[in-house]
Amino acid sequence: MILFRNAKEKVSYYKINIYPTLFGDFLIQKEYGMMHNKKPTNIIKEYANSSKEALLIMLNIAVDKKNVGYLRAS
Repeated sequence: MILFRNAKEKVSYYKINIYPTLFGDFLIQKEYGMMHNKKPTNIIKEYANSSKEALLIMLNIAVDKKNVGYLRAS
């Protein structure tokens, strides 16, 4: 899921991905930064025990970011 925000003529993004791991848990990778930069500002990794838990974490992040002004792109 990719979220975008326009603020002061600059576009920032917040990307959330979920990946299954070899050990049966799920990796939630959060990446954010400015569109004009080549590299992201930060990448945060978090693990969840089930796909349901990973989806709930992703949805909570998306709702929090929507309240800050991000809009969903894809």
